[in-house]
Amino acid sequence: MLYTAFGFLAGTCALLLAPRLPSAPALIVVTAVAIAAAWRLHSFVPIAFAAGFVLCRVDAATRLDDRLDTAIEGQTLYVEGRVSSVPQAVAQGIRFRFQPLHAREPRLPATIELTWYEPPWIPLPAERLALELRLRRPRGFANPGGSDYAARMLREGVGATGYVRDGARRGRGPFDVLANPVLVARGEIAQVIADALGRRAATGIVAGLAVGLQDALSPEQWRALARSGTSHLMAISGMHIGMVAALVAWCAAAIQRVRQRRGALGTVRDASVRAGVVAAIAYAALAGWSVPTQRTVLMISVLAVALRARRRAGAWDGLALAAVAVLIADPMSALAPGFWLSFGAVAAIVFAAAGYVAKQGLLAGYGRVQVAVTIGLVPALIGSFGSVSLVSAAVNLVAIPLYTLLIVPAVLLATALAIAVPAAGAAALGGVAWLIETTWMLIEAPAAWSWATWSVAGLPLLAWCVLAAATVAALAPVPAAARVAACAVIVAAGAWRPAPPQPGEARVAMLDVGQGLAVVVETRGHVLVYDTGPAFRSGSDAGLLAVAPYLRHRGIRVIDLIVVSHDDSDHAGGAASLMATFPVRAGAASGQALGYDADVIRCERGGRWNWDGVEFEWLHPGPAHARTDNDQSCVLRIRAGRHTALLTGDIEGEGERELLAAAPPGSIDVLVVPHHGSRSSSSASLVDATRPRWALISCGYRNQWRFPADAVVRRWQQAGSTVLLSWESGAVEFELRADRDIAAPQVARDVHVRFWHPTQVPP
Repeated sequence: MLYTAFGFLAGTCALLLAPRLPSAPALIVVTAVAIAAAWRLHSFVPIAFAAGFVLCRVDAATRLDDRLDTAIEGQTLYVEGRVSSVPQAVAQGIRFRFQPLHAREPRLPATIELTWYEPPWIPLPAERLALELRLRRPRGFANPGGSDYAARMLREGVGATGYVRDGARRGRGPFDVLANPVLVARGEIAQVIADALGRRAATGIVAGLAVGLQDALSPEQWRALARSGTSHLMAISGMHIGMVAALVAWCAAAIQRVRQRRGALGTVRDASVRAGVVAAIAYAALAGWSVPTQRTVLMISVLAVALRARRRAGAWDGLALAAVAVLIADPMSALAPGFWLSFGAVAAIVFAAAGYVAKQGLLAGYGRVQVAVTIGLVPALIGSFGSVSLVSAAVNLVAIPLYTLLIVPAVLLATALAIAVPAAGAAALGGVAWLIETTWMLIEAPAAWSWATWSVAGLPLLAWCVLAAATVAALAPVPAAARVAACAVIVAAGAWRPAPPQPGEARVAMLDVGQGLAVVVETRGHVLVYDTGPAFRSGSDAGLLAVAPYLRHRGIRVIDLIVVSHDDSDHAGGAASLMATFPVRAGAASGQALGYDADVIRCERGGRWNWDGVEFEWLHPGPAHARTDNDQSCVLRIRAGRHTALLTGDIEGEGERELLAAAPPGSIDVLVVPHHGSRSSSSASLVDATRPRWALISCGYRNQWRFPADAVVRRWQQAGSTVLLSWESGAVEFELRADRDIAAPQVARDVHVRFWHPTQVPP
């Protein structure tokens, strides 16, 4: 069964790695080759590979067909439907999933994710609403090291995202409740918890542990969990499900023994097995049926069937069967980090235990499990998040028994009491919240250490293969010297970083940050970040979502200079979070975005410096203060040998004229077009004076200002420039090498292509 499961998983992953969905003839060829290979090898594995490939292809095509029609993107739609999730708070509103039932427009996706800023009321789960919406297809940033938002939306079955402009309630009738009993129950339980605890630090954690509402936790709490390697504690993990199932099974066994004394039929084992399976399914349903809960329920079910059949079930067979069942039910689950972390953790434990027959003490066995999971999950953590927690093993030694054996049962019992007897339950929930808040320092304190996590640069394919082999060797029952050597290889992989530019060379990358700007410049030993992208009403910002992941992907740990060209939020929005994430040696600004202290300088014409043979010079602003904030933007020229790049911020007509009169930039190779290509900038004089080979425009997809203006794009093109728009290209990376011509840039959306990535259409 294990090899068959590997074949099925390999087929699923092969499809998910495809840049385009294969055609029907291609599926026939794959199936025919698999059948021939199976007959030749006398193995079912090739058939399993083809089955996984074809099933995933069918499921992917169905999901892609359910995406929003691009013809109605950005239009105002009037839709009636039902809330299909528990609404969760964001910085200035709420976010929820919505299932359209009636619409005056063309067919809409089955599930839509909506944000409602400053709503007049909070919708109820399963409630019917009539909404005025603006929608678009799921579309995320495209940057090396960044997360794939479009993949997550595909995996979760979301065919459109958007925001609510206005809405009216249509009520929640008995049919709505009966059609969505689990959703309604999750919402009601969450409300009971919120009413009992109010606004306190532990409220979101209690809701997360009770009904799996992970969005209820604050960003600061998630950051502490991620840095300490304890995020799984809030995910209603397999361990929580197993604990609840075991507790209920034990209670059912005790009850059955009492019933047997009174003459009842049935064995204690059968009663406990049935109760354990029912409890696991119920708790998993309340948790939102995530991949870890699916895996646990399926493994418990396999064990239950084996016990009822009076057969022995091997751990590997149970794990393999669970993996195949999860992929059959949802092939896209292989895109979820939780799939690899969940099955990887169990596989690491089972594999590390192989070959040990001597009886171990409780503490020794528990410690061995923690070490096995810590080592075994390194590839999955690096691949999913680009970092590993260095304190996770130590923190989990205390946190896992605390939460699994004490806090989770207490949360469930207190919540049940709050439903039955509100006054007593509120007091019990308050006690649980106090316990969580009192012990939170066990997680928060290690997470605050600067070395708590280690970021790993984007590894090449060969390094990935070496890392995977070293991880297996480190867990295998081999001599201690071999394990130590394998761990040394893992450490070496974690310390790897891409080769920096040579002396006198520079790497310039304009990132995809939506409607804003962020540019990263690397020299041999220094890093400059010019603007940090926008802040979003949801509470996040491009510094966290785009700039920081790119820096980690490049193996960068310190920013030498962070520049905020001017105070507009689409340029300065990510500065605070970026400075909180990375050590920053100095800052430069033309306004107040960074404040003014000992480490912040004012960018002003004439200032220049040299890093590793690369020259940097401020060309603007001059001594006289410009009339507008845009025209006060810092303009930076970068020279690497005979090649030049120019970063222009948001200067407009007046700033361009002043720049050309006082400090003409000369011919340019790479120019970031001012003010996102607006009509008020990119004058004919600036275009004629610079005539860059590449003109880069940072702008958001279907942005409300309709940047860039068509006339501006044509003006640069007529000057001989190749124009690249960030929403089309994703991140654009140039190598400025002193001794050779500039090669064509590396374009993110061309390098990393998957079939779910949106096709480019004009805004």
